[in-house]
Amino acid sequence: MSTLRTVFFLALSLGLSGCVVSTITGATSKERPVGRSIDDTSAGMAIGARMRRFHDGDLSGVRVAVEDGFVLLSGNVPTPELRLDAERIAWTAPKVVKVANEIEVTGKRGFLGNAKDRWITTQVRTRIFSDNAVRSVNINIETRNKVVYLLGLVRTEGEIKRATGHARLVPGVKKVVSYLSVAQRYQQQELDGGPQQ
Repeated sequence: MSTLRTVFFLALSLGLSGCVVSTITGATSKERPVGRSIDDTSAGMAIGARMRRFHDGDLSGVRVAVEDGFVLLSGNVPTPELRLDAERIAWTAPKVVKVANEIEVTGKRGFLGNAKDRWITTQVRTRIFSDNAVRSVNINIETRNKVVYLLGLVRTEGEIKRATGHARLVPGVKKVVSYLSVAQRYQQQELDGGPQQ
């Protein structure tokens, strides 16, 4: 337990400056073993540290989310070259198996744009958390420029549809991009025809 606490505080301290790094909560869930959660946290920390040390441009507008070896980059940068630099940095982290680069080339955003995105994220999270048919603890929600990104593991394809449906119903959302996938444990149950829990 002390290892998890240490990882949590390290991730928290990294998230307080520069680019924002987040990993999915629910480390002790059956879909995400503790080891995988630690790998994701380590990858997120490594990416965040490398972006802060990057001296050839400003990557502070980049948001990083890591789930099951999958890295989602969102946010914005001032040039197309920096967008590619951020992706290159993400691929250098340990245990990364896929990178989705959703960074926009728009420069820094103002306070009002960031506040609107935070409001949208809160509304989407509230809708998903209140739906008992969705295991929301395994879903990470990122909003950038009114585009909602969903990342994480769920039990069924139906949960993916419900989560994306909730996000689309929030006022102000321009688009929903889903990187949700059915956890391997439940995929096997579907193939075997067994009951889902």
